[in-house]
Amino acid sequence: MPKLIVTNGDGAVDRMRAAQISGHLLPWQDMLHDGPVPAGDLLDDVSDARASFLSQALGLPLDAVRADFAHRDAQLDVHSAYGEVELWFEHDLYDQLQLIQLLHYFSHEPERMGLHLVQCDHYIGVMGPDEVRAQERHRAPVSSAQLETALEAWAAFTAPTPTALAAFVSTRQPALPYLVPALRRLLSELPAPHSGLSLTEQRILEQLQDGPRKVAQVFAAVHSMDEAQFLADLPFFLRLDGLAFAHEPLIAGLPFRTEDCAGLAFAPGDDSAAEHSYRAYAAAEIYLTRAGEAALRQQFDHACENTIERAIGGFQVRPGAMWRYDRNRHQLMAPN
Repeated sequence: MPKLIVTNGDGAVDRMRAAQISGHLLPWQDMLHDGPVPAGDLLDDVSDARASFLSQALGLPLDAVRADFAHRDAQLDVHSAYGEVELWFEHDLYDQLQLIQLLHYFSHEPERMGLHLVQCDHYIGVMGPDEVRAQERHRAPVSSAQLETALEAWAAFTAPTPTALAAFVSTRQPALPYLVPALRRLLSELPAPHSGLSLTEQRILEQLQDGPRKVAQVFAAVHSMDEAQFLADLPFFLRLDGLAFAHEPLIAGLPFRTEDCAGLAFAPGDDSAAEHSYRAYAAAEIYLTRAGEAALRQQFDHACENTIERAIGGFQVRPGAMWRYDRNRHQLMAPN
C-alpha cells in the first residue's frame, strides 16, 4: 500500500523527491510560532484561525489561504487510505510545533496504525540525496510516550496563559528530545524586563549598533545566531515591521510593510512586481533610532511604551496582560 509522508515544507519535499523517497509527500507549512493557535481537538478550528492570521499579517487574500489549508488538511484526513504514515521533522521550533500539532491530531484518530516518526537533527531542505536516505534509518514507530508528551506540550502551547508552557520546559522530555529547547526558544520571544524586547528584536537592534545595514544582512546575521534555526524571512520581516512602524520606532529605513510585498505573490500575473518589492525590502538599509538605542540600554520599554499586542499560541501579550520572560534567569514573569 502507498505511504503518506508529512514534512515541514516545499524545500524538504523537493529534497525528498530528489532522494527518491517513495510515498505521497505532504508539506505542512505553517509558522505556528507566530499568531493565535486555538485549543481544541478540531483541526478545522486551528486552520481557520491560522488562515485569518496569515491573511491579515502578510496581506494575503483570505480565500486563497483558506483554500491552501483546506487542501492540506484534506490530504491528512484520508490518512487511513495509506498503509503507513511517516512524520519527518527537524529539531527547530518551526518543526517541533508542527510535529506536536500532528501528534495531537493523530492521538484523537480512531485509526493510527503504521504511524512512524523520523526526527532529524539537521535541516532536510539542505540535505543531499544520500543524507536524506540515511534519515530513514532513524524511522521508528510513534510511541505512547511520544503521544502523551505531544498532548501535554500542545495543551501548554494553546493555553490562555504561558504558565503551563514555562512549567513544561522546566522538565526533561526524553520521548521528544528536541521539544523542550524549541519551546524554551519560543518563550524567549516574550518581552524582556526593562527593554520590552524579544530575543529576536534584541538581536536585530544589536546588529545595527555600528551603523546602518541592509535588511538581508541583518536577517542572515540574526538567523545564524540560533543553534536550531527556525525563523524564515517573512516572519523575520514582520518583526522588523513591529520595530519600524511602532508609535515610537526603534529602527528606520524600511520602504514599506511586509504585507506590501508578501501579498503581491498572490496577485495574478504580478510575479515581477512581487519579486521587485521583495528585493526592495531586503535591500533597504535600516538603522537605529534614539528609541532603539535607549531600548538597548534598557532605558526604553518597547513593550510598554509602544503597547505591543502579540498572539503566541493560545495566549495574548498585550497591555494588561504583558507577560515577560527573563532570559538570564529562564523565568516567566506574570503581568503586574
